[in-house]
This record gives sequence, structure tokens and C-alpha cells, in this order.
Amino acid sequence: MDIESIEYELARLSEMVGVGQFDEALNGVDTLYAFINEGCERNAVFFRILSNIASIFIDVGHMKPCVESSQKGMDILSQYKDGIVGQIGDDAYFYNLSNAKSNLITEKNPFNHTFSTIEQLVEVKKDLWKAIKSCGDIDSARVQPTYVVNLGNTLKQQFRISEALDCYERVNSLNLDIPQSWINRSETLMMLNQVSNTYSIQMLEQIKNGYENVLSSQEIHSSWLEYYRQQVSYHQNKIVEAYKDAEIEMDSHDLDKTKSEYNELSDYRKFCLDNNLSLSEHGLYCSCAGSSRDNLTIPTLGGVVGDFVVPMEMVLNRLKSEFSFARHLYFEYLTEEQDYELLHDSCFSELFNDELLGIDVEKLRTAFRSCFGILDKIAIAICELFDLYPPNGTVYFQSFWQLDRDNRREKFNSHKSPGLLALYSIATDLNDRKGGEWSFFKQLRNDLEHEFVVVHKTDSPSDIYKSYEFIKNIVFINEDDFLNHLETLFQLTRSAIFSFVFAVRDKALNEKEDGHIYLPNSILRKDYK
Repeated sequence: MDIESIEYELARLSEMVGVGQFDEALNGVDTLYAFINEGCERNAVFFRILSNIASIFIDVGHMKPCVESSQKGMDILSQYKDGIVGQIGDDAYFYNLSNAKSNLITEKNPFNHTFSTIEQLVEVKKDLWKAIKSCGDIDSARVQPTYVVNLGNTLKQQFRISEALDCYERVNSLNLDIPQSWINRSETLMMLNQVSNTYSIQMLEQIKNGYENVLSSQEIHSSWLEYYRQQVSYHQNKIVEAYKDAEIEMDSHDLDKTKSEYNELSDYRKFCLDNNLSLSEHGLYCSCAGSSRDNLTIPTLGGVVGDFVVPMEMVLNRLKSEFSFARHLYFEYLTEEQDYELLHDSCFSELFNDELLGIDVEKLRTAFRSCFGILDKIAIAICELFDLYPPNGTVYFQSFWQLDRDNRREKFNSHKSPGLLALYSIATDLNDRKGGEWSFFKQLRNDLEHEFVVVHKTDSPSDIYKSYEFIKNIVFINEDDFLNHLETLFQLTRSAIFSFVFAVRDKALNEKEDGHIYLPNSILRKDYK
């Protein structure tokens, strides 16, 4: 079989998958794989063909579904990794690998996940981060929108709701016809309703709006349109009921009012909402006046029970204080003009070594360090709340879990909740022993604290007078890279704060003993906006 015939066969098999002839496609790709594996030289053409064969196995595994087919595709990608990467690149390779692993997830219902089954999702998430990072950063033009949608999907399954919504909003803002992003955004908002035990009419409006966008898509098969019409109708009825319960009239111009209210917000609050940096549950999906403050609290409108509520609210106050400080430093760095008078007053020697110095860059460095302080405080609060201190008593957010020691996995499972699972998932991103894609953040934080870290503008900083020559441990980082890392760390930290609140709230709402009902004044009003 020559190359032209092989390519024709690959196209034929792909078409069969597209029309639902899965058994025929699987038999055909099995035969083609056996032929290729035995009779072809291991060259570039061989690895390109193998990549396509693996993709067909994975597609059949997803659509049929068929575990064996997905496993075959993953085995090909693993066995011939170097050769396939050489043909399709790191990003496509890890994206395909993540799809194969996703097909093999045994527990499909996120709410049934444990601290054992979630490990499969952690692996999928790790591969998707690799795919995106190999393109630069999540905002890079090289990143395929499908990578970001799939990342959002796996984060959603791990209850990392704020990050999942951030992914979908990035894709939806591109105005492309990608209905999966709208579908999953609506599903994530429904999950938020379950996890947070809160809702608003605007949340229902946003869910309905997502399904309405799907109905106008050219990428949805006609057989699914009726289902999404039913979803629109169902949520419209829920909206009518909510207005009736709230004893307020429906407003057909609500979207215009939301835009008007947003325009009246301060530049700083607009920045927080535009960059998904607010600590408001309403602000997760809406930018109206109801999102004008960081009004996240542990108690819900119905009240919560537990002697731990007030101490944990104290913790939340500290987290919000430090996060808002770090966030404002970031805002000032991005929006305020450099104060040359202050820079002049500092009287730095001109060494022509491209190092950024002064108050402005110190804002970035301080913000980065502050985020790790927030995460470690969350870890301490979790250990206190659930009596989960590690054997050595040392608590760092990314490493205190130690699930494979002293039956700790079972201990965590006894306290399992969506918020706690989400916190573990976030920690795996920062843990080098778990292969976390952002584990180097911890080292960078330590370097900022204890070593010489040079933030510079150019790709390769010059050093005319050899000022760096006599310091052994100097870390160099480009300003753009530092900003990208800080943005990612902000999203991880914000997600951890929300997840902490949901974990504490879940414990409080499930408290069996009678106790005082906590209803802080800040949440007494019912926000239907």
C-alpha cells in the first residue's frame, strides 16, 4: 500500500467515524495499524501516519464509546512519543493525549469523585496545561481555542469553577462558532448553583443565554437542537418563577441595565471584573452593580451552623485583605504611569544591565509573594477545620496533603466536598512531585524572597559592566513572562479562595448539631439582579 492509498484510507476511516460507523472504522484502523506497524520504515511519514491512526482510535473511543479503542490510541502516543511530537508538535501531542486519558475516566459524575478517582482528572488537566504552555501562554494566538475549552471542561469536573468560567469567557470573546464553550459555561453555572448553594435571576439568565447561543450555531447537529430548545424553555420558566417569588416585575431591558451599571463602576472595579479578579459570587458571571464589591462570605442567605463559622470568616477576611492588596498592586503596575520623580529620588546607579528597579516592579514582586502567603493560610485553615495536619506538622499549600501516607487519603475522603477536591486539584498544579505544570512558581517565590531575581525587559539582558558576574545565584526573568506567571497565579489563588469558602460552607450546611445561625449583615439582602 503506497502513501497515497494510506492517506485515502485514513480519510475514509475518519469519515466513517463522522457518520457514526464506529465498528467499521475500528476494524479498519486496526487493520491499517497492523500493516503500518509491520511494513513501514520508521521515518517522518511513518510517525505522521501513526499520529492520525492514534487520533482515529481516540475519536472512536470517545464517540462509540470504547475504552479499548481509547487505550490503543493512548498506547500509540506513549510508545512513539518522540517521533510523533517531531511531526505534530508538543501542543497537538499533549492535546491528543489528554483526549485519550479523558475517555478513560471511570467516574463521569463530578459529584461522585473521591480523592482517588480525581487523580485521573489531574492527569488530563496536566496534559492540557502542557499543550497550552507549549504555545506560550493561554492568551497566545498560537493556542487553539479547543485547548482552552477542554481545559475549562476538566477544571469544571474538578470544581474549579472560577477558572473554568475564565476559560469559556476567553473563548467566547473570540466570537467564533464554538458551541461547546457556551454549553459548558451554562453547565458550570448550574454546578456553581449546587456547589455554592446560592443563585440569582441573572445566573438563570446567563444559563439560558448560553443555550440560546448554541441554537444559533452551525456546528451543532440538528438532532441535538430540540434538546437545547428544551433547555432554553426550562430555564425561561425558572426565571419567571424566580421573578414571581421575588415579587418583582420582569424586565426585558435587564441586559442594557447591566451594561449601564457596569459603566458607572470605577476603573479599578471594571479591571477586577474584566480580568476575572473579583471576589464576588455574582461577579463570576455578571458585571452589574451587584458585583461592585468583594462580598464573598461563608454564610448563605439561609444561614449556616457551626462554631467554626466565625473563625473561618476571620480567615476569609485575612485572605480577602491580602488578595485585594496584591490585586491593587497589579492594577497600579498595569495602569499608572511610572513615577520618574520617585525613581530619580531612589538614585540607582546606572549599570546598563537592563534590570527593572523601583517601586513599580516591587509591586509585582510583592503581589507574587503575597499570593503564596494566601495559599498557605488556606492550607492551615483546612488543617484546623478538619484536623488534617500532616505528620511532620509542616503546612505548605502545595504539599501538606500527603494522601499516600498514614491513611490520609481515607481521612480526606471522610470530609470530601467539591470545595476540598478543588483545593487539592489546585495544589497539584503547584506540586513538583505531582508533575504540576506551575510547580516552578514555588521556587520563583522562594527566589524572590531569598535570592537575587532580576526582572528585565529585553529577551537577553545586557551587562556592560559585568555587574552580575560575582553573584553565584542570580535568577533572570523577562518582564512579560513574570506578568504572565503572576496572572496565572492570581487565577489559581482566586480559585482557591472561592473553593475554601465552598468547602467551609459545605461543612456548615451539613452540620447536624443545633447551633447558632450565622447571617452577617452583608448578605441579609436577597440579590436578584
